Amino acid sequence: MTERCRSAGWLVLMGGSGPDGFEPRILRRFVELAGGTAEARVVVVPTASEDRSATIERYQNAFELGDVQDIEVLDIRTHHQADLPETLRVLHEATGIMFTGGDQLRLLSILNGTGFAQELRRRSRDGLVVGGSSAGAMALGDPVIIRGEPSEFYEAGEIRQMAGLDVADGLSVDTHLVPRGRLVRLLPVISAHPDRLGLGIDEGCGVTISPEGMLTVVGPGVVLVVDGSAAQSHDAGGAEPGAALSVTGLQLHVLSDGDEFDLRARQIVRR
Repeated sequence: MTERCRSAGWLVLMGGSGPDGFEPRILRRFVELAGGTAEARVVVVPTASEDRSATIERYQNAFELGDVQDIEVLDIRTHHQADLPETLRVLHEATGIMFTGGDQLRLLSILNGTGFAQELRRRSRDGLVVGGSSAGAMALGDPVIIRGEPSEFYEAGEIRQMAGLDVADGLSVDTHLVPRGRLVRLLPVISAHPDRLGLGIDEGCGVTISPEGMLTVVGPGVVLVVDGSAAQSHDAGGAEPGAALSVTGLQLHVLSDGDEFDLRARQIVRR
């Protein structure tokens, strides 16, 4: 058993919007946890997105349809902006913060090592509800996959990683599982970091994670949990570039709508 895989505040992670947009139930749950439609102060961070205008409009519309009264956009584009007192003030006053999809490398290159990232972790410990979709969800874990074709997952060095925001303590997250064929990208990551759990979330699907580390699946699609605590790996973290992955004992859990998984105990909760 591990004491990792917990966060002091709730987490709401989405695998990306599906053909019909965001799963309404997961957005409603995010708003409920952040204080409800009248009390929630929702901050949207579109830093990962290349087309920020369209992304901002899409998230604002989604939250407005959910009757959220207080929505603010924090469009952080530089390290300097991430350290400004005004930026930190907006973060301090939020009850829920949502990181949009886009490019997790762009997001982390701007936020890692800033006062914003430090304050985000502190606010999460104090109970801030933190959410992310697609790249935004991935960036909240650690390590974060930033590049890598699923077909080359077994070759050392092909799945590139970097340090994440580490709000989702003890988790490494991947998204868009089925449409983009990413069912296997977490295997080399968890082989090299067996203290972490791999969390793969399908499009149109999401998870909530309680402060006690209880994960609940919300929406259609599947969620994968990869557990490497009992695995035996052969040079998974230090193999020569191009060498094939060799690991045994990885445990894979496949979850669907309504399933609960105890991240601390690393086991499904039977109903």
